[in-house]
Amino acid sequence: MENTLMENRQNAATATRKRAKASLRCHTSGHRPHTATIHPARHRIPRLPASAPPSQESTPPMTDDDTYWDTFPDALTTAHVAKILKVGTPAVLNRLRSGLIPAHFIVGSWIIFKAEVRAWLESTSNQRPPAPPEPVDVLAGYSDEMDYRDLITLLGRRKQTIYNWLNDGVIPAYHVDSRWIVHKSQLRQKLHDTSNQRDPETGTTDPPEAV
Repeated sequence: MENTLMENRQNAATATRKRAKASLRCHTSGHRPHTATIHPARHRIPRLPASAPPSQESTPPMTDDDTYWDTFPDALTTAHVAKILKVGTPAVLNRLRSGLIPAHFIVGSWIIFKAEVRAWLESTSNQRPPAPPEPVDVLAGYSDEMDYRDLITLLGRRKQTIYNWLNDGVIPAYHVDSRWIVHKSQLRQKLHDTSNQRDPETGTTDPPEAV
């Protein structure tokens, strides 16, 4: 009985010494429990889109830029003029009715010549003395006797429309041997009479007002 008691005491002492040694090794070794390293969140800076080149639509037309004007036909539509002036089509129609934009009113439609619009814009420049637009002869490149093909090119209308105008006498012409002949001098007078720059009372052509 006495021996058993002694063995229990020795075992308890041995266990106590082992625990003490283990605790001492943990403190003296400098070992620290592993902890997860927390990295700060990485924030990506969004890339800004590259600056777009200036829009050609926001650039006013240069009257001396032949390359720009060559992109338009000789006879302009109201949509063409709206693009050139950077305004809406209703604004173009109002300016045509008021005579601000030079044009010719034939059978309920506007005939707008690029050369006349370009000359008018040049006259509005503040880089030159105020003056009326330079006279423009839109028929200069045509022969004295013109046919329906010339009218299609000049007026920017379809073949059937041109034939309707010839048959109805809207455009002065002569029907000879199943073909139409248009004298340039008579056509010039027709364009003069239908111009929105002409004073109905005096018959004279007034210069358009500046923008």
